[in-house]
Order: sequence, then structure tokens, then C-alpha cells
Amino acid sequence: MSLQTAHTVPAAATDRNRLTLDDDLFVRAHRVLGIPVVNQTVWRFDRPLDPAGVERLDRGLREGPLARAIRTSRVPGARDTWVPSSAAGPVHVETAPLHPGEVLGWAEERAAVNLDPWSGPTWSLATARTTDGGSVLSYLTPHVVCDGGAHVAALVAAVDGGGLGRLPAEAPVPTVRDDVRDAARQVGLALRGGATAVRAALTSSRPPRSDVQTSRDGLLGPDRPGDDAPRVPATVVVDLDARAWDEAAARHGGTSNSLLVAVAVEVLLASGRVEAGRPVRVSLPVSLRGTDDLRSNATSGVSIDVETGVEDGVGRVVDLGAVRAQARSAYASLASGPRDPLGPLTQLLPDPAVAVLARGVSAPLCLCSNLGQLPATFAAPLGRPATSVLMRSVTQGVTPAMLRRTRGGLTVWWARHGGTATLAVLGVDPDHLGDRDELTRLVVDTTSRWGVGGTPW
Repeated sequence: MSLQTAHTVPAAATDRNRLTLDDDLFVRAHRVLGIPVVNQTVWRFDRPLDPAGVERLDRGLREGPLARAIRTSRVPGARDTWVPSSAAGPVHVETAPLHPGEVLGWAEERAAVNLDPWSGPTWSLATARTTDGGSVLSYLTPHVVCDGGAHVAALVAAVDGGGLGRLPAEAPVPTVRDDVRDAARQVGLALRGGATAVRAALTSSRPPRSDVQTSRDGLLGPDRPGDDAPRVPATVVVDLDARAWDEAAARHGGTSNSLLVAVAVEVLLASGRVEAGRPVRVSLPVSLRGTDDLRSNATSGVSIDVETGVEDGVGRVVDLGAVRAQARSAYASLASGPRDPLGPLTQLLPDPAVAVLARGVSAPLCLCSNLGQLPATFAAPLGRPATSVLMRSVTQGVTPAMLRRTRGGLTVWWARHGGTATLAVLGVDPDHLGDRDELTRLVVDTTSRWGVGGTPW
């Protein structure tokens, strides 16, 4: 009966609910590597929260695109499918008030909450009061369910009363025949993609740069006792004057984005992880999300090599205008260039093969996510603007030993809301950037050199 029913449903209808390659990457991180990635926003308010408003927000999320779960394919090689889900957890309400200096620690605790994209829930809301009469709200989602753009869109839809819908396409759950057809299609795409990648490798004439500093550079220390136990990497959050940030960028021929890149690189320089006088490879995520786009993940990325030098004995980025031009050129190449031809093959690989390949994967040396001007609704989810808005991604369950193996450096996020810009910095090098107090000093000193003072959380 189910096979006969499948003939009445266009193949494209069921395909639109299949997980994409970008979704699958986060599925494998969760299922194979045991390190789920989540997106978190934390709002700080100067007054108490309205409990009824928080409950309305939670009900709105139940009616939106987060109300989905992964249905595992029954046929090897076929892509998994998004299906509707009604699973939702209660809003967590912290009973004891937090001192203002404890907010970031509380945010770390909330970012460690288990979210299950297979059975739900796929989001978590939490609130707390602060001893100065204010309050905080945390909103957590699995990256496999939504990237930064979808994370924002789902909450905006919940506040505004819907509009996005629950799934990319209303379609019946795929049958076994649907899965067989999808597996065959994936095999064909993988074969063609592999052939394309081989041809590209044989015809490529551009030699790799040997002077640029990447995640493979830098001496990392040996593992020590306890380094295999999960530990939250050093995290720093700083509120900045958004106007001062824009003025500093303009004075040096740059933009808010190129200044963010410069600040991140200079923190790396000050930490000793990279050396002045050599370019630093910087990764820049790029959103490919369109209007009313219900894909869970629609993000790509480019890389640029940022020149560095020394001024007054301090490692600096030598030309903000050059950073701006490089980024613009890289974005243009992404718009015209093809996607990774090996993507279908990657998604086709079984979990054991992914586990083996993951052993040699390295993290970016410097990753800069400029989230830009936040939508007004997102900056004021309960009707009144927040005084500060932290947005970031968190990899759960990481250990210092794991961080050394992946050889990452620094990850930063920047978002503007009203007259405030909030900068979040994550040190993923446990040897050079593993101390939170020292990382705070490096970040504040660096922004101050650009003429932008900061107030750490």
C-alpha cells in the first residue's frame, strides 16, 4: 500500500525534505564524533522578564520551523529526511538570582544542554534574574536544525506570529522505494563529483602559498593529565560602542567586517600563536539564505590571507583597506564558483569511514563571523530591546586534547543591536588562548588600540 501511494507523490516533493550536505556535516559531528554543535543567543535586560511573554515565545517556536526532527533513512546511501515533530521541553527558570559577573558562566551551563535532533526537543529557552534588577534569556538550538540565519528567522517568526511554516515542503514520509531512488541518485552524483574533482586536481596550476600561517602552524603543547576530560574553552564577551567601531573602521579605510578580521588576527598575534610579518589565513562564513528559505543550513565560506607587520613593537594588521578588498574579491568568487564536487560522496560515506577521515581534519586558525545588524524583533524578543545580545556557536563536549589535535586558533562573532556591538571570542588553542582572564586582556587591549573601548561581561 505504501509503495502504491508513493506513485501519487512527485519525487521532488519528498526530496525537498532531505537533509543537505551542510546538514549532514553537523549530523556526523553529533552522531559519529560525539561533539554536537549548538547555536546560542543570550539577551541581557535591565529589568525583569515577563513570564507570560517567555511562554508566548516558546509557543511560537512550537509552531515554526524548529518543530522538525530527523527521520533516518532505511536504505544505505539515501539521505535522511526532515519530518514534523511536536517534542518540546519546558522553559528553564533559574531560581536563584545571578550576580552580573555570573551571567557568562550561566550561559555556558545553558549551552551544555542536550538537544536531540532525532527525537527532540530542538530548542531550549532559559531565564534568570540578576541581582542588579535585570534579567537574562538564553535561546539554544542544534546547528544541524538551524544555522545562524535560520536560528534568527525561527525566533522572529515566533515573535511575529508565524509566516515561515514548519517544513521546507509538506510531503508524506518517504517510502522504501523513495529511499532506493534517492540512494541511486546519490551514487550517481558521487561518481560524477569524484570525476570532476580528479580533473580539477590534474588541471590546477596554482601552487599553494608557503608563507601563509594556517591551522597547521604554531607549536602546541603536549597533552597533560586530565586533558581528555570535557572542558569549556576560554570564552570572552565584550560590549562595544557600535558608532566608535564604525568610525575606527572608516578612519582606516575599512568596514565593520574588515575591522573584525583585524581585531581577531591581532589577538592571535598578541597571544604568540602566530608571528608578525607573515600572512594569517582567515575563514569568513557567508550566508546563502534567501527570502523565506527554510533550509536548516545555508552557509558557505571563503578564506583570505591577511598581511601582518609590527608597529611600535606590537603585531598589527598593516592595511585595513586591503583586508576589505580581499574579502570583497573572495565573496565575488564564491558567487560565481561551483560548490565542492566531493559533497555528494561525503554524504554517501558510512559513519565508520567518516570517523577515520575526521582524524585528520583541522579547525580554522581564525574564523570571523560578522552577524551584522540584528533584526529589531530579534534584538527585542519580548518587546523591549536588550542591553546586550550575545550570539555564538558552541561545540559541546570538547577536550583540550581534542582541540590540540584539530589545531584551531580563534573564533569570533560580532553583532550590532542599536548603539551596541557585542563581540564574542572563543579561544580554541588551549596553550596560547586557554586562559579566560588573559584572553580578556588581549581582546580589550586590541580593541582599545583601534580606539574602541570595551566592557567585558
